[in-house]
Amino acid sequence: DSLILEKSQNWSSQKMDHILICCVCLGDNSEDADEIIQCDNCGITVHEGCYGVDGESDSIMSSASENSTEPWFCDACKCGVTPSCELCPNQDGIFKETDAGRWVHIVCALYVPGVAFGDIDKLRPVTLTEMNYSKYGAKECSFCEDPRFARTGVCISCDAGMCRAYFHVTCAQKEGLLSEAAAEEDIADPFFAYCKQHADRLDRKWKRKNYLALQSYCKMSLQEREKQLSPEAQTRINARLQQYRAKAELARTTRPQAWVPREKLPRPLTSSASAIRKLMRKAELMGISTDIFPVDTSDTSSSVDGRRKHKQPALTADFVNYYLERNMRMIQIQENMAEQKNIKDKLENEQEKLHVEYNKLCESLEELQNLNGKLRNEGQGIWALLGRIIGQKLNIPAILRAPKERKPSKKEGGTQKTSTLPAVLYRQVMNCGICKKNHDQHLLLLCDTCKLHYHLGCLDPPLTRMPRKTKNSYWQCSECDQAGSSDMEADIAMETLPDGTKRSRRQIKEPVKFVPQDVPPEPKKIPIRNTRTRGRKRSFVPEEEKPEERIPRERRQRQSVLQKKPKSEDLRTECATCKGTGDNENLVRCDECRLCYHFGCLDPPLKKSPKQTGYGWICQECDSTSSK
Repeated sequence: DSLILEKSQNWSSQKMDHILICCVCLGDNSEDADEIIQCDNCGITVHEGCYGVDGESDSIMSSASENSTEPWFCDACKCGVTPSCELCPNQDGIFKETDAGRWVHIVCALYVPGVAFGDIDKLRPVTLTEMNYSKYGAKECSFCEDPRFARTGVCISCDAGMCRAYFHVTCAQKEGLLSEAAAEEDIADPFFAYCKQHADRLDRKWKRKNYLALQSYCKMSLQEREKQLSPEAQTRINARLQQYRAKAELARTTRPQAWVPREKLPRPLTSSASAIRKLMRKAELMGISTDIFPVDTSDTSSSVDGRRKHKQPALTADFVNYYLERNMRMIQIQENMAEQKNIKDKLENEQEKLHVEYNKLCESLEELQNLNGKLRNEGQGIWALLGRIIGQKLNIPAILRAPKERKPSKKEGGTQKTSTLPAVLYRQVMNCGICKKNHDQHLLLLCDTCKLHYHLGCLDPPLTRMPRKTKNSYWQCSECDQAGSSDMEADIAMETLPDGTKRSRRQIKEPVKFVPQDVPPEPKKIPIRNTRTRGRKRSFVPEEEKPEERIPRERRQRQSVLQKKPKSEDLRTECATCKGTGDNENLVRCDECRLCYHFGCLDPPLKKSPKQTGYGWICQECDSTSSK
């Protein structure tokens, strides 16, 4: 029995020596072209192609012949560091150094999207700057046993359609969920990862088995190699390792500085596994238990604006922190509101003082203007008396003449020299034509027809801003607009083609036609309404003999307007361009030169009148003259 036990142990040790597993692809196939090599310091095993090792130099593992071959070391052993991956929380496996001096698993660099390599053949250096920094800690790993490390690093998603499973690369490797396309398939990204639901069961089973065997072999190989190696071989390996570390230190100091983005990219501190380990170690040294603090697994995007979500009342540290922070924010908001209120009160007091001073200045200005008018009248009387005494008509000096009206500003259609004095000192205070008040002078609008000023809010309908005035149009108030709306209705409401066949849908007042003065117009026969006739034809009487008839309100208003404003009796008979006849239905009159034009004779020709209600119109000739 003892012989059989010894043979089984020897056979298992020989089998363990010969069967090596790659820590990247979890494959156990070792060939001359792609051999599985082992680090002589940490005992990690990896394929040459999976780690980017040059097969012609130092890829022969030292275990084949202890004295005839060169020792081989991984990059972490050459640099003499115990690295921590930036993309996952796991510390096992083989690492590669980034261009910024950080470390990542080679399997994480291959499977995480956005990670690049400087040299594709040697798989170094690794570049992380091309990856979006918002991926750090964005998703929670579904395989991490410790929830404090679930949001560290970068999680990848399942490649099966719209599956929403997320996990770390090394966590998926533990479960045997990583797969790689065959070499015959020409795919840009041949690395795939699936969740437990979508992964192949048989493939996952043997990869999971190989991973467990790899972990047990790496632990056993370190203990056995220390016993099997002779002191000379161990000394040779240590000496060679020191040489590699010296070269790595020299290369680290002489290599060019890696490119970094100009703007600083934010990254949560909780997304770094090494930072969490240091904080946990610090809490342990300080005697603080980290188990009482619950882990907040809420989405980080919910607190982008700086405010935390509402927490339900509970006897937890999270609710206590939320309550204290809320009280501090409330105190800050109340202090800010009190400060703003004090500023508001000060500004209101200053505004009241300025209003009082303004009213006093307006009263004194009005008194001075009245006194100035009296003195001017007395001076003009004295000057006229001197002229009568001499017997000649004397020219009134400039000081006794009435002040000229101020020219309108650029906004009002004119030019004015800029002045540093306020407007109230060089112009008269205008009163509103409706409310008869002079407040809000900046909201007074001048009517170009009656030359009166109106507040924007006093108009009917009220306006919210100043109407736009141009060289070709002006603005008039509603009173002036109603006075001139009788002839404008015919222009706007009637849509007539050059042949005069098309009419608008609205019923409008018939325009006044031209009738010679010599021939009296024939009286219209109007049927007499309000009388019932049975079996008889309706009788007609002349318009002169017609009995009194009720006139509608709209018609009475128009008649009153026509009586007040002779402007409505605008008869248009001849076009100034084609010299053809016309009437108010197809002619429009220029407000500058008072000439008439057909709608079709304009440039460009129009189908309806260019006049709009409330605005005037000038022809192209007057427009070019004013522009020159």
